[in-house]
Amino acid sequence: MKNNYVTFLDKTLYTKKQRALAKYFRKAYKYLIFQVVPKLKEPGKVDGLYQLELPVDDLFVKVYGKLTLKFSVKNDIAMIEDIEPNDILMACYEKDLPIYKGIPYDSEKDLKKIKIMEVLCEK
Repeated sequence: MKNNYVTFLDKTLYTKKQRALAKYFRKAYKYLIFQVVPKLKEPGKVDGLYQLELPVDDLFVKVYGKLTLKFSVKNDIAMIEDIEPNDILMACYEKDLPIYKGIPYDSEKDLKKIKIMEVLCEK
């Protein structure tokens, strides 16, 4: 019988992004750890490349894009390849970012985008 497990394309990079999720995006982190990873460990997966959208605030999506988990399945083994968007997740890992309305931002430009999108979403 085969071992059904999850492996990583780049374990170090995945760990950094996972820690950023744990610190700034608790809902997405819990969804990943408690719902996605257990399903990836189950047997009977279909081979292919997949993208899974992780739950985040709509305002975050409008400013940075969708938070997605990219993984592939081959021979019933899931390989987690990446979590995107890269820029903000790596910035979250590397330093403590300020937060505005629950969304971390790396620069004044990002803060302005968040404020503009907030106003546009209210209308």
